[in-house]
Amino acid sequence: MQASRFPASEVAAALGGPVTLLGAGSFGDTWRYRDTAVKIICADSYPPQRLSREVNGLSSVSSPYVVQLLGTQVVTLRGQQRPALVFEYIAGGDVAERISAAQWPSPEEGVALLHGLLTGVRDMHAAGVVHRDIKPANIALRDGDWSRPVLLDLGLARGADEATITVYPAPVGTARYMAPEQLEGRRARKAADLFAVGVTVREVLGGRHPFYDDGASYTFADMTARITKGPYPLPAGTPGPIADLLDRLTAVPEHQRGSASSSLRRLGLTA
Repeated sequence: MQASRFPASEVAAALGGPVTLLGAGSFGDTWRYRDTAVKIICADSYPPQRLSREVNGLSSVSSPYVVQLLGTQVVTLRGQQRPALVFEYIAGGDVAERISAAQWPSPEEGVALLHGLLTGVRDMHAAGVVHRDIKPANIALRDGDWSRPVLLDLGLARGADEATITVYPAPVGTARYMAPEQLEGRRARKAADLFAVGVTVREVLGGRHPFYDDGASYTFADMTARITKGPYPLPAGTPGPIADLLDRLTAVPEHQRGSASSSLRRLGLTA
């Protein structure tokens, strides 16, 4: 895990009690404090619009599959005020940790993960929010349960009809989980979230990334070419309807991915 910008003792003094580091990202550190997860923005270059976007995005979505924002506050560290977001704390780790430990779900658990992710994405999209950075590290597993995924970190999220602070062409997201249109620097729409869900579920079902080899380096053009070539096969025995749906979700043309709601109907599950 990347080191935090401030030692735990300083953060504990600022928050008023013991803390545990949950993660350190490009712009901020997230700490467990009591029964909450507090994300402190540490980078002076963090755009105010992005913070506002994360707050607005999370405030507009109500779903057990999307992390709940409890509020905002200001934390004073070394004499400087830092904005912070306060979330529900979700025990159980995340999908990235499971992948690193080669702890794979059963086929039934993989389908349950797919259902949960599609439900969270459906609820976000219904609220007019596009995540744009769905990946294993941004998917918590509530109580360690594959069937109860929770989407985290809407820092790159934006309203489906909202003007973006990104200047195109410029890729937005995490490269290994970007849709081809993102790799080409085009705007990430709802279909990009569906692609990332498809890639993630294929990865945990197949025990490997569906398009890229571990340890290899690729240019964005290489990555686009590998996506166009098609994913590695799913394990033998993957139910046909699940394989067909995952093929749709990871299709190159955006329109072929459908919607989260149509995907849930294909699963035979709409709740």
